Amino acid sequence: MKYSKDVIRALLKDNALVLYGQPKWTFGKNTCNTYEVFAEMLLTADRGSIHAAEVIDVIEADEELTQLFSNWFLREALKTGEYLTQKTGIPIILSMNVLGFQANLPEFYDRIAAAIGGSSLTPDMIQFELSEAQQLTNTGIQNLNRMHDELGVKLLLGNFGTGHSNLDLLKYLHCDGIELAKSFARDVPESDTACKLLVGISHLAQTLNLTVCAKGIETAEQMEFFENIDFFKGQGYLIGAPMPIDELAGFIRKYAKK
Repeated sequence: MKYSKDVIRALLKDNALVLYGQPKWTFGKNTCNTYEVFAEMLLTADRGSIHAAEVIDVIEADEELTQLFSNWFLREALKTGEYLTQKTGIPIILSMNVLGFQANLPEFYDRIAAAIGGSSLTPDMIQFELSEAQQLTNTGIQNLNRMHDELGVKLLLGNFGTGHSNLDLLKYLHCDGIELAKSFARDVPESDTACKLLVGISHLAQTLNLTVCAKGIETAEQMEFFENIDFFKGQGYLIGAPMPIDELAGFIRKYAKK
């Protein structure tokens, strides 16, 4: 279903969205204190519910909606991080997705700096994952690098191995880690070629002093494979599906180590 700009604008202004979080597992330590936040839509009963992915194209095409969505997401994500830290008593790591078109906005850096400055979360508890890099401009690269260098937050390159050349971006972005595209997990451990390729990615990450996270883990065999080739973190439905924040708090309390 196609949603109009007016409907989406009203949803954003009415705060008719919620954040879900999906845990990331730290290999070797058998622990979890990192999670990634996602936006979910909660509409009135007469409209039912929709996923944020159904409206992101409309948001991207409108500058006002882009700013409204970006401001809402950043504000609520930081509040969620503060809430989880307080509720669990554990210093969590908040991972937020940022799209290329968002980073390209001239005011993006100042907006991020102001939001983090008003949050009780310290920069080492915050990481941004660039999930769609194909639209990234020189302004976007400068904004992201300033966030990394001046604010001290971590920067991750998402969907690694797909789309526009992630390898090329590693030359320009001051990254701390890479997040592997979900499609890679589907082929292991059955595909010998995929396994060799992933071993190579692991070696590349170690050479560049980057952490690497595998996404889309759905089987115990996949989990074991990624741990054995020294991946840093893993994420997927085997570990935990995206869940409401209060449910995530229980998950973190169960598996995180203080």
